[in-house]
Amino acid sequence: MKKCFCLLHTLIMLATAFSVSATSQGRAIWQDPENVVVICGEEDAEHQFFRADTIDGEYEYIGKSSTGTFRDDTASYPGTYFYKIKKYDASGEKTYESGPIKPDIYPQALSKVSVIMYHNFVSEEDVKAGVEFDEYSIKPEDFEEDLLWLKNNGYVTITSDDLLRHLEGKKSLPQKAVIISIDDGSWGVYTNAYPLLKKYNMKADFNIIGANIDKAWENLDSGGTRSGESAPYCTWEELAQMLDSGKINICSHTYGLHVYDKEKRIGMSMMEGETPEDFADIVKKDYNLSVSCIEGWTGKKPETVAYPYSKRSAESDKLVLENTGYKILMAGEGARGTAANYFVKDCHITNQLMLLSRPCRMEGTPIGTYLERIDKKDGQNGINKSIDFIKVQNTDEIASDYQIFDDVKTNAWFSGSVYYSYLNSLMKGVGNKEFAPDDYINRAMAATLLNRLSGNDDAKTNIMFGDAEGTEWWYNSAKWAAENGILNVFDDKSFKPEQPISRENLARAMYNCGRYLKLDMSEKADITKFTDYANITQKNKDAVAWAVAKGIFKGNADGTFNPSGNVTRAEMSMVLRNWLSKGE
Repeated sequence: MKKCFCLLHTLIMLATAFSVSATSQGRAIWQDPENVVVICGEEDAEHQFFRADTIDGEYEYIGKSSTGTFRDDTASYPGTYFYKIKKYDASGEKTYESGPIKPDIYPQALSKVSVIMYHNFVSEEDVKAGVEFDEYSIKPEDFEEDLLWLKNNGYVTITSDDLLRHLEGKKSLPQKAVIISIDDGSWGVYTNAYPLLKKYNMKADFNIIGANIDKAWENLDSGGTRSGESAPYCTWEELAQMLDSGKINICSHTYGLHVYDKEKRIGMSMMEGETPEDFADIVKKDYNLSVSCIEGWTGKKPETVAYPYSKRSAESDKLVLENTGYKILMAGEGARGTAANYFVKDCHITNQLMLLSRPCRMEGTPIGTYLERIDKKDGQNGINKSIDFIKVQNTDEIASDYQIFDDVKTNAWFSGSVYYSYLNSLMKGVGNKEFAPDDYINRAMAATLLNRLSGNDDAKTNIMFGDAEGTEWWYNSAKWAAENGILNVFDDKSFKPEQPISRENLARAMYNCGRYLKLDMSEKADITKFTDYANITQKNKDAVAWAVAKGIFKGNADGTFNPSGNVTRAEMSMVLRNWLSKGE
């Protein structure tokens, strides 16, 4: 049965993106069902913000800002709101007042980050050695399955440092960004998780309890061992090594506040009756201890803290951010009104919501389940709708900041199109960390890719190839391609799956695929301008003219088309992006 989802059909059906409603002096965007961000764009000048329930109602003062942005955290979707922005000079004289601004739902203006919390990684050998496998532990092989799922579904692991640099305007943020946030500081991260992150070229935050790391280091430094420990911890040297690799970002889980009900305090939360001043003093002292250890041993000052036991309040959030150098607060599931964490583009970092929600990865539930739940929940709230990744335009910018494959450098001409293919699960690489950009695309790969674009249709007849047994990974796609005239079968009834595909033959296959999908294939370019026009096979000229008109293929600097030139994987990623991202 034909799948209802087809990348190319989706392109035809998608409406063009709508614009954010705005006056010449501002715009407003729903961040999530509890927050509206108002942007006036003029920094270094104080603005006052007002809100009314109707366009001509009474506008009440809700706050001020000198950053050019303001976040209204008292909104509630689907309530109707209108905002006005006013500016006053030094004498208190109003210099302008904006017209009414109604907030828009605009997913393209939001950056989405999902965070998944982990704790310990315990192998069977660890258990035999006395390490406890508790309810928050998972097996290394399960973590490896999580990483493979992320890779196969186009996710990019980032750290909270990457997120901070993005919010400061210094770095892009990938689509499908996920933070693997690991709490505590257990040795299993070093022995079991860290090698896997290196194997798959992925990253994670490691939120450490400073006092426990100190204790582990002092034990080993004085001649002790970890032998027989039920909950061994990393040492500072091991943390420094992981940080230097670029795969682990060291963050804080407090120095000594990871205690439950010690003197009536639970973690880094306020006690009943505690004054803000007393709480601020406690978190300042703990922050300074955490910084002295982490920065002293690794040279990096932590900017992210994970709340112990996820215990927090809006008041504690404010006091921690105001009285320490922490800029991001990691909490538990439900910390926000959304399952993922959304940030408004062009909003000043001081007006972003810096509290992140993160469900806890438990044994028996793979990461894909959590991320699919996140998408489903937020997709139903009316605001945080998923964007269409096929139409993402800034893949070059993203690829310049994030290297997905070891053999695709961030400044490579094809890095953006390789990332685009990875994001949309079109071309996933040939190994754990490699894309093989210079390898040629063969007929088996071409058939598989075009069948994937068409919805993974099945052939209706049982075609047999003389060079296939029927169990090959490409066999079903080749049958579909042959049955529907996408790719030819040779006179000897062979498919020749390993044969590299040329530029003109790929253009023909894509043209045939477009006709199969009943797309408008009438647009044609003048290809007689190519100096090797005569070398293009007559039966392929219409297809090449269509592909050039669509910008799928372009000529070479010397004026040739090079019809017989074989297509590399790097070129194939560019061809796919050229065809899909522009739509029909």
